[in-house]
Amino acid sequence: MIWSLQSLRFVAALMVVYVHAAEAAYTVTGSAGLLPLNIVSVGLSGVDLFFVLSGVVIAKAAPGLTAAEFAWRRIRRTVPIYFLCCIPAVLIALPNGIVWRDLLATFLLWPATYVMTAPLLAVAWPLSFGMLFYGCTTLVLLDRRWLYALPFAYAVAFLLRPWGPIFEFLGNPIMIEFLFGVLIAKLPNVRFGSLGIALGAVLLLAVGVLDLAPDGDTISFLGGYDSLRRVVLFGIPAALIVYGAMQIKARPSVWTYLGDASYSLYLVHPFAVAPLLALWRIYPVNANIILVTGIIASILLAWRVHELVERPILRALGRCQVRAVAA
Repeated sequence: MIWSLQSLRFVAALMVVYVHAAEAAYTVTGSAGLLPLNIVSVGLSGVDLFFVLSGVVIAKAAPGLTAAEFAWRRIRRTVPIYFLCCIPAVLIALPNGIVWRDLLATFLLWPATYVMTAPLLAVAWPLSFGMLFYGCTTLVLLDRRWLYALPFAYAVAFLLRPWGPIFEFLGNPIMIEFLFGVLIAKLPNVRFGSLGIALGAVLLLAVGVLDLAPDGDTISFLGGYDSLRRVVLFGIPAALIVYGAMQIKARPSVWTYLGDASYSLYLVHPFAVAPLLALWRIYPVNANIILVTGIIASILLAWRVHELVERPILRALGRCQVRAVAA
């Protein structure tokens, strides 16, 4: 366990929460609070940090595991709490009607059919790429020859992206960010390597100041309509930050605990921000109060979900795994 990366997971999740809380403040007051919108938009790079972090973690953890062991660990870690968070999202969407594509995108995290379809829990769109990366890793563990076939398949999908949503999804440039993480995991530590954190942060700040941050909605993210620019403007700084964080020797602390709860924070924060937004529409308050309240409410909700739901599920499924291996 690289504890500094565990802490960085919390930072990445908090960046996304900040963006959504600031958007709520802007909706109500016309102000994003502490920072202007062009700086706030850089917080979306928290997703790119997650992608690079995932690449590092998988490159470090996968060797020595069988394909089945790796797949089970990833499923155990990501799927149960995600499915539980999907339940309220489905109930909210029911009055407007749900079609099979919605269920496919939500519960199988496969958004691409003859049209691109967002998951009903909109913030789950990065999980579609995470699962795709985990699936590719499982194939490589199953047979090393996939290590040579998959880059070719990705290149073909990338070239065929104009032909429709399936190729848009499979050939999305954002997948390169996972490979950044795999590469970083193989690099040695270097003196002053931790400066990568400052350099990456400065580059992200410059993207915001110059108003260059890629934007769009969930469908555009899934289709990768601006992903090449995103890989350059968000992915490269994220890679520098992750590499810099790897040079720091950290120990378990409150920050690593928050990093462990970061997945819950990412998944549940819309359920904290959305009701508050509805309240603030009726009783408007200062933008900074909206911002701070939204962030604090999201962290508190995520803490309780992590303690009362996520951790018990992981413990129970961990025991199931031990029994399965022992058998």
